[in-house]
Amino acid sequence: MEYVRKSWEAYQENWMSFVVAELVTLIITGIIALIGISIIISSIGISTLMELYASEEFVSRLVSLLPLFGGLGLALIFFIISGLVWFYLKTGLYGMAAQSLRVRTKVDTMFKVSKKLGLTGIFTSIVVGIIAILLLVALVGGLSLAFPGTGPIIGMISFLLIMVFFSLTFPGIVVDGLGVVKTIDRSFNIVKKHYFKIFGLLLFYGVVSIVITLIPIIGSLITAFVISPMMWISLVAFYKRNK
Repeated sequence: MEYVRKSWEAYQENWMSFVVAELVTLIITGIIALIGISIIISSIGISTLMELYASEEFVSRLVSLLPLFGGLGLALIFFIISGLVWFYLKTGLYGMAAQSLRVRTKVDTMFKVSKKLGLTGIFTSIVVGIIAILLLVALVGGLSLAFPGTGPIIGMISFLLIMVFFSLTFPGIVVDGLGVVKTIDRSFNIVKKHYFKIFGLLLFYGVVSIVITLIPIIGSLITAFVISPMMWISLVAFYKRNK
């Protein structure tokens, strides 16, 4: 709770900057994602679907699906770009979290840190994402085959417990300027020594987020603009104390 208290104190001093920065991030990534969604919508227009069902020949059905496949592929590109931009700006948001523990932070800090360390944040997220996918397939898929009933549940719980080891990768990037491999290694070593503390911290924010999100609309806004920045500040504070 000490880290939660520290994050709350830092957030109170910098709440406006975090809200604006988070809003800018959501708008930028949202616009890119909306472009992808609009492409999908235009690709599955009513006329295209009607032609598909009315057609009697397989070739004509396949041809009618080509615009859909093309649109989905193009939309996927925009979704990927949106995700990469999010990781790029998320690096800057963690930079704001680190700065808020020392002095008042500003929105332009997000762009300065992203410009300097954003690519590292992107590549780190990609590497962690690949590891997460492999773990998910191995644990959930493997245990599902071995234990069809409880296997998927056990696999998912095991997956979440393992992913805790990667929770300090962004703090390592913004605090010490570590590269992809070094920040993952540093995160693993710190969490290994203080696993139950960091697990408890993440569990606290996770439970609070789930409970607050149950409040329609307002809950999601509080989670995005208050809980998330506080969690970033807490993780940075935890990293700085235990590195």
